[in-house]
Amino acid sequence: MTSSSDSDSWETEDESTDPAGAQASKSAAVETLPLLPVPGDVSQPGDKLCDVCAALSLEPRRFVVLPGDKEWNQLSQPDDDGVSLGKVEDMRKKTGCPMCRLALAAIGGSKVPTHEDADPVCVTLSWNTDGPLPDPRAPWSHRPEIRILRPYVRKQSGGFISKRLNLFPEITLLANDSPTDSTIYFVRPISLDKIDFTVVRRWLDLCDAHHGKACRRNPVLKELKRSHPTKEVPSFRCIDVEQNCVVILPSGCRYAALSYVWGQKKFFATLTTNVKDLEEPQSLSKPEYLDQIPPTIKDAIHVTKEIGFKYLWVDNLCIVQNDPVLKAKTIKTMDLVYSAADLVIVAAGSVDAYAGISGCHTGTRGPRQPIEELAPGFRLAFKERWQDGIENAAYYTRAWTFQETHFATRSLVFIDGKVVFRCQGVDVWQENVFEAPDAIKGQRHGGGAYEGDDIGEFEGLIQTYSERVLSYEEDIYSAFAGVSRQIMFRFDTDLCHGIPTVCFDWFLLWGPLSDQVRRATAPSWSWAGWRGGTFPRIWDWYNRSIQRIKKAIRRRTWIIWYQRATSSTDCKLLVRHAKDEDTDGASALKANKNFYGSRARRRFDMDCSKREPTKVVLEGLNPPTYTEDILSNHKGSGFLQFWTVSLTLQLAEPTSKNEDLGPAHKRHRLGIFARSGRELGTVSVHQPWLESNPLFPQEREFILLCERRDKRAEGGRFDDEEGWRYMALLIEWRGENGVKTAMGSIDGGKPMYAERVALGSIGKKDLKEALGDGPVWKEIILG
Repeated sequence: MTSSSDSDSWETEDESTDPAGAQASKSAAVETLPLLPVPGDVSQPGDKLCDVCAALSLEPRRFVVLPGDKEWNQLSQPDDDGVSLGKVEDMRKKTGCPMCRLALAAIGGSKVPTHEDADPVCVTLSWNTDGPLPDPRAPWSHRPEIRILRPYVRKQSGGFISKRLNLFPEITLLANDSPTDSTIYFVRPISLDKIDFTVVRRWLDLCDAHHGKACRRNPVLKELKRSHPTKEVPSFRCIDVEQNCVVILPSGCRYAALSYVWGQKKFFATLTTNVKDLEEPQSLSKPEYLDQIPPTIKDAIHVTKEIGFKYLWVDNLCIVQNDPVLKAKTIKTMDLVYSAADLVIVAAGSVDAYAGISGCHTGTRGPRQPIEELAPGFRLAFKERWQDGIENAAYYTRAWTFQETHFATRSLVFIDGKVVFRCQGVDVWQENVFEAPDAIKGQRHGGGAYEGDDIGEFEGLIQTYSERVLSYEEDIYSAFAGVSRQIMFRFDTDLCHGIPTVCFDWFLLWGPLSDQVRRATAPSWSWAGWRGGTFPRIWDWYNRSIQRIKKAIRRRTWIIWYQRATSSTDCKLLVRHAKDEDTDGASALKANKNFYGSRARRRFDMDCSKREPTKVVLEGLNPPTYTEDILSNHKGSGFLQFWTVSLTLQLAEPTSKNEDLGPAHKRHRLGIFARSGRELGTVSVHQPWLESNPLFPQEREFILLCERRDKRAEGGRFDDEEGWRYMALLIEWRGENGVKTAMGSIDGGKPMYAERVALGSIGKKDLKEALGDGPVWKEIILG
């Protein structure tokens, strides 16, 4: 491979200037992967199809689609009617039936329950097809070339089971038994003892030759006008796997990077005291160092050698860990390190640095490939998917690994003793499946009508990251720093504790995706202030277009947002745009303008002229100091100060029907009731808050944030007035010594600050239903 060459500069010419030989290689015929012999233990003494499976009348011919067959050239066919294989508990008893064994293995093996809620679980088989994609923009539509069997599980009563099993399992013919010359889309036997790195090298060569530079040049780098790490990261080191030492990477060289889980156990690292020793050739082969390097990193070095790369970046060896200045600068450029890497080695199946990478060495593969022999020369196999191992992989729960895979353009993912290749031109190549012709060409799925203008892309990044776990809560912003730069650039926004300020009000309207626990190191109004997934969904209830959203939010808001200091009375206007260099907040909004620069509308029947923050000192309250907001160009304390409408309403058990169709959770739904006793809306509160406030009904304070719909507009009429409501935030006040109260104020001699509890909504005509003195224009400090 050419990728290991020092002289192969990272800065290369455009695709159109490739030499003629390279262009010729792209059009040359690609040899199919060789077939390996079938393991000798795919049949067991006494094997015989049970009566149910024998009645299926399976044979190799039934697994190919030929001219004249009903599926020929028919796109997007639904599954045929299913055939019942019976109850799981009965299938488990048929230990000699190879089809029953294979169906259960495909569904989830030992994870498949025999009952759920005392209801027997049953298995059904349905026929469908697989084949090439005529249009990469429609990946759900293929041209049938082979047939597959899809096993499903249901409760005997007909309902779905709740336990998560393998995703869309498929059973089809082993390629060795194909009745035609074609083997593509069938299952390929894989090497039993370890990963076949000749296949991995083939994937890289195919990607280089047929996908070109598009798979090795991250578009994010171009957007952010970033260069190679050797030009931006001080003393950017890599491991030279040929010289077995740490080196300063020569300018522009291509390298691989390792993404893995550290774990709780400390391990060997580069320090100021040993960095010079580690830069000596063969230093990593010395027993005093080699014996201390964790197995996962040793295996990553082995992988790098196997695929023909010369340089490998690994954080603990390539960052001088006790140099705080250098370490901080490097950590803040993790997006660049992983974006510029020619390949990211993802140790997804390794629970920590000491687990090693299974499949790299003989005897570490794990369970045998699920293949069963139904008759001599007729074998079926479960077409395993690498995603089925994600649920049990610690890697996909960790916050730090999120941006590492997000920025990778090409990656080798090691999981469950297997390896898969992913790049910009193909979703996945696996050892057990032949590369499809359209994937070799590098056909990409289109981005649709909102490509480049899709707010769902940014909301998805926040949502996915918020579900990840941190060992140290203070890393909440550091592990998101690279992704935040992408959001700031693409969205033209600054961030305030993780919330994009260009559409600040609407991004505050996130909801919980799971049960959450308050994270004291970040403000309650931000998703960063909670452990557990958050669900922003502007794309759902309004529109996907960023440009439409930026225009629409101007009509639906009234709050002027300031961020205040904790130890003084200083308040600064939030800065909306990333390019705005006004760091002192002096450019106050013009009179009668809202936060987004539009003419302020009169919407409340009260005096709302007060908008400037009152000079209040919080220091006497001993307010928390939140983690430094390194994501923002205009850092602040995390305490917001603003004026808005305050309402006193009653919380009680709801009378309305629960329409929550999301993931299962332990939150408690409460109704928001008016003076007249009518239910205005609902909120969903977390269990810890409920336990500290058990008595209902009770009067609580709500503040209005902005207007929003609760549901998607009918017929796409997203700018109609119908369906818009006031978003009402249930708050709880904190006073001296952290005492919590339902009602509070920032004045009166003993200032207080509020925290978010839950978000609900009320009708725009319901303000007159507030308890006490009715709605009031009130100043709030929100932490």
